[in-house]
Amino acid sequence: MPRLSIQQLFEARRERLGLAWAAGASAAARELTNDMLSRPGQGLIGHFNPIHPLLVQVVGRNEDRYLASLDSARRQSLCDEVVDGGCVCIIQGNGLKPSPELERAASRAGVPLLTSARNGVEVINVLRPYLLGELGEVTSLHGVLLDVLEIGVMVTGESSIGKSELALELISRGHGLVADDVVELQRVTPDTVQGRCPALLRDFLEVRGLGVLNIRSIFGETAVRPHKALRLIVHLERAEAGGFDERNRLATRSGMQRILSVDIPTVTLTVAPGRNLAVLVEAAVRNHILLTRGIDSTAEFIARQEQSIRESQGREG
Repeated sequence: MPRLSIQQLFEARRERLGLAWAAGASAAARELTNDMLSRPGQGLIGHFNPIHPLLVQVVGRNEDRYLASLDSARRQSLCDEVVDGGCVCIIQGNGLKPSPELERAASRAGVPLLTSARNGVEVINVLRPYLLGELGEVTSLHGVLLDVLEIGVMVTGESSIGKSELALELISRGHGLVADDVVELQRVTPDTVQGRCPALLRDFLEVRGLGVLNIRSIFGETAVRPHKALRLIVHLERAEAGGFDERNRLATRSGMQRILSVDIPTVTLTVAPGRNLAVLVEAAVRNHILLTRGIDSTAEFIARQEQSIRESQGREG
C-alpha cells in the first residue's frame, strides 16, 4: 500500500517550499497512507479548517489573521479540534511563526508542525499533485508500455504473440520504452493513470532469440522514459482467435478498459503475416489523437458515403 512519511514529504519539498520544523519533529515518521484517502468525508489538503477533516492542514495569512482575532482560550480550543480531527500534518505558510496555541496542540497530539516560506495557496498547489502521485492506488499489468508520439501506449496480448518485438521496432523508429513485461500503474489524478517500470527491470527489454537487451545502452538516453501517463491500450490478437471480418471492414475493434477506476481507450489489432504492426500502432495513436479532438475519420467517411448515396438516389428519382 502506498505510504509517505512526513519526513519524506519534508525532504522532498524542503527546497521548493522553504520548509522547516516548528514542532512535532519527534513524530516525523508519522505516515500518510492510501487508505486514508478513502475515508468518508476525508480531504487530502487544504486551508486550516476545523469543520472539514483534512490530512494536511495549511495555515495561510488569512487563517493566521483569523486565529489572531480570537482570544487565547478559543484559539487553543480551535487548534485542539484540528489536531484531534484526523490531521496528520500542519503547515504554517507565508513565513509566519505558528501561534503558541498551535504549537502546544501539535506537540500534545504528536502532529508534525512545519513552516513554509511560501504562501498558503502555493503550498497547497505544490503539495496536492505531489501527495496524489505518492499515495495514489497502484496496480500491475502484464504488457509493454511505450511513449509513441508523446502518447503513453500499452501493448498487451498473450505470451509470445510479439509484444516485445513490436516494442523493439517502435523504439528503432524513434519512440521510447517505459516498461517491459511488468507495468506498474498508479492513479495520480482523478482521470489520469501513470505507468512506470519496476526498478529491477528498468531499461531492459526481453526479446526471444536475443535475450535481455539494455535499451538505454543500445539506443541511447532518449530511447527510455521514466514514466508516462497511460492514454491508449493496443491489444494484440492472433488471427485464429479473431481473424479478419470481411463482412464489416469499417467496424473498429475498440472499446474501454477500466484501470484504477479510470476508463482507458483500447484498440485490438490482429497479428497476421504481412501486417506491419509498428505502422498500425502509429496510425492507431494518430487516430486516437484525432478522436480526442472530436474528429472521427470512420464516421466522417460513412457520412460522406451516405450523402453520396442520397444524392445518387435523388438524381435517379
